[in-house]
Amino acid sequence: MSIPRIAICQIAYMRELDKALTRAVECIRQAASRGAEIVVFPEWFLGLNPVEVIPNRFTDSLSIMARELGLMIITGSLRVLDNESIKKQQKGLVIDQDGTIVGTQAKIIFHPTERPWFEPGSGISVIHTRFGRLVILLGLDALDGDLWDNARSYQPDMVVMATSPRNVAERNQLQELAVSHSLDIQGTVVVSPLLGRFAGQNYIGGAVISHKGRLLSMAGEEPTLLLTEDPQAPLIQLGVTDVSYYIPLTPAPPGLACHARRAIEPEAEKKLLLDWGALLTHEPRLIGQQLLHVAQDNPRWLALAPGIAGQSHDLESLLEQGAAGTYLYPALHHHLPYDPEVLALTPIISRFKRPVVIHTGPGPMPLRWESPIFWDEFLQKIPDVPVIMVHAGTMPPFWDEVIMLATRYPQVYLETSLLSVELLQRTISLLGPNRLIFGSGGAESHFLDEWQKLESLKPLVSAVEWAELSGQRAKKLFFDALSPVSQNKLTVIRRQG
Repeated sequence: MSIPRIAICQIAYMRELDKALTRAVECIRQAASRGAEIVVFPEWFLGLNPVEVIPNRFTDSLSIMARELGLMIITGSLRVLDNESIKKQQKGLVIDQDGTIVGTQAKIIFHPTERPWFEPGSGISVIHTRFGRLVILLGLDALDGDLWDNARSYQPDMVVMATSPRNVAERNQLQELAVSHSLDIQGTVVVSPLLGRFAGQNYIGGAVISHKGRLLSMAGEEPTLLLTEDPQAPLIQLGVTDVSYYIPLTPAPPGLACHARRAIEPEAEKKLLLDWGALLTHEPRLIGQQLLHVAQDNPRWLALAPGIAGQSHDLESLLEQGAAGTYLYPALHHHLPYDPEVLALTPIISRFKRPVVIHTGPGPMPLRWESPIFWDEFLQKIPDVPVIMVHAGTMPPFWDEVIMLATRYPQVYLETSLLSVELLQRTISLLGPNRLIFGSGGAESHFLDEWQKLESLKPLVSAVEWAELSGQRAKKLFFDALSPVSQNKLTVIRRQG
């Protein structure tokens, strides 16, 4: 069956009950105005509501909205008295479009501070709706492997995980779990998290809608109404690896546009992080360690180490700590690639054999420092190391020089960003698609612009070649090549200030 239009109300905890109810009604109306068929709330979306049997005045208000607007409402946990046992429980409700409560799910696993006050549910149940079989997993229930196996046995069409991450690492793990679970059930998995401070914990949001192994929509850390296939929401292109993702931890080099917001947008499934500004700081090694720290928080990210002429020891240290490769732009210091201090980096690069990302002009420096052809001697010294030339020279005559280098050195790949579609097509005709590799280009360009340009090449290549170009080639060079031992060796330092 097709996926319904789902809206997740990612809202902050609110203590005042009547205000929380009014806000919930406003969220439902907003969702209906945007075509939502299902509205999902997080745990505690009505604060610490009175413990009563259901239905009650609060659930009646939600039922009225469901009936008036013709949509289904799935609540996070409410404090209720079980109608039969009169035990205090936390329950999620499903209210159908006619206002009827068609099913409930009691929370099973509690935090230690909750256990004295609530009775756990007896198990997972499936709720039959007009959109198919539905399972709700509240709080810690969503993270328990045995409960997931139980839920999966019902062959649900949709699972709502009303659980709330407390930090970026938990959010990323939850995102991975939602994607894998949706693939597991060949259906839809929704994560509806809480924001703000509640019961002594801070929660950071990160609502997710995934379907059959694909992440359809994901929210950040702000209150939002996230919808299925929402054009206003950041999307992750699964299977895609971005080899030139710019994280602005430092001021950008002169003449380089900087889009700081890009540092938190999901976009490509896997990313190689770099910061060109780190090459101009007095402590590039510290920035490199910070990049490693940022990448540690996300299983889909790896960090590249800044490589600077005369600082081979710092590069060696960062590679030993787990950097997936290095990035070079000696023109920023008015060094040519064949300068002895730049060439002194090649023994370190050759020993680790991890890819090298090179900026190829024209950039902010005088053109005489930017010419790609000067990398010839450098490339001779690292014949076994993959080299990715960012922007592939951008335009003739630099593009011609990069093509000449790639023709001469089989380990050279051309990154696609900032090239025109015409030049990309000419590159394929001259070198074939196997020498191209996708990247968003760092700060100068936006992922979606580069991705749309890349998609225009689909008619020119086979399906296998397309998969290699858009992500598999970079995945093999970086993610598959870096050994688990080196990935676990990270000893990063958190940057102060």
